[in-house]
Amino acid sequence: MSIQFSSLEVVGCPVVFDDAQLFRSQLEAMKQIEEIYIWDCKSVTSFPFSILPTTLKRIAISGCPKLKLEAPVGEMFVEYLSVKDCGCVDDISPEFLPTARELSIMDCQNVTRFLVPTATETLHISNCENVEKLSVACGGAAQMTLLDIYGCKKLKCLPELLPSLKELHLSDCPEIEGELPFNLQKLRIIHCKKLVNGRKEWHLQRLTELWISHDGSDEDIEHWEFPCSITRLEVSNLKTLSSQHLKSLTSLQYLCIEGNLSQIQSQGQISSFSHLTSLQTLIISNLCNLQSLSESALPSSLSHLDIKDCPNLQSLPVKGMPSSLSALWISKCPLLRPLLEFDKGEYWPQIAHIPTINIDWQYI
Repeated sequence: MSIQFSSLEVVGCPVVFDDAQLFRSQLEAMKQIEEIYIWDCKSVTSFPFSILPTTLKRIAISGCPKLKLEAPVGEMFVEYLSVKDCGCVDDISPEFLPTARELSIMDCQNVTRFLVPTATETLHISNCENVEKLSVACGGAAQMTLLDIYGCKKLKCLPELLPSLKELHLSDCPEIEGELPFNLQKLRIIHCKKLVNGRKEWHLQRLTELWISHDGSDEDIEHWEFPCSITRLEVSNLKTLSSQHLKSLTSLQYLCIEGNLSQIQSQGQISSFSHLTSLQTLIISNLCNLQSLSESALPSSLSHLDIKDCPNLQSLPVKGMPSSLSALWISKCPLLRPLLEFDKGEYWPQIAHIPTINIDWQYI
């Protein structure tokens, strides 16, 4: 009678791989096995793909520093592969698990190139600091919809053939630059200095969500024109970003601005957002020099206003608060707190009608 286990987990035990016959017998007892997890097998040098069952769908390998990956013999139908902290892994190619729909490669410092298999839909590459080239196989990458790259310090550009890519996350990739896949709908750029500073135009007319976190080193983005299709925008430390860049965003519903945004402020007062007639949520964070918001700052469509970490902010446009506002959140703005005090603050009569008010994480 076979044992109906769906997963096998091997932790710190290389014996099961050293004895192929033992491993085979264990697998044969698990007729419906779908998942294999291998953790911290320090002396394992190879993985016996040739004896894996065709029912297997997921493989996760972590902390096997001597392991080398070799293309399996025969047909396999693995859909998910995760490789983490395997120092001897130096190449990922389409011949290795070509049916994998999701690939995750993390903390593999010897990987220098990555050839994306045709079937891959989701690809995560994290802290592989020596990856220099990411490319697609002939006819490949047609299925990829999500690409997430973090901490690849030497990667300079993305593949050209990514027509199906809808979501792209790039973080801590200081050398990457050049054009972006034109069909993107969601884009996250965190600390990618050359990509931001060298950007002239976006050419992303399907983009709906954009998040840029920078280091304040931008010098000239005056010719930027954000795609008017954007509904959600988050920007941090873009010192030359001005309200002029936001004028085309007629569909914008969510805006978060944070950090060193000197062009958004003028003499301590924030620029008006009243032209953003679709805006529903506005978050203002960590603007140390901000002192006030003008009476015309807020659009009539706004329903949620969140202001935090603005230590010099001393006035709100309470007479200009839109009637649509249903939630007001204020935190770490010490000069405002006494003005908003329940039943006593100067601003209380003008804000008391707002259904949800939260001051320094306390509802009032």
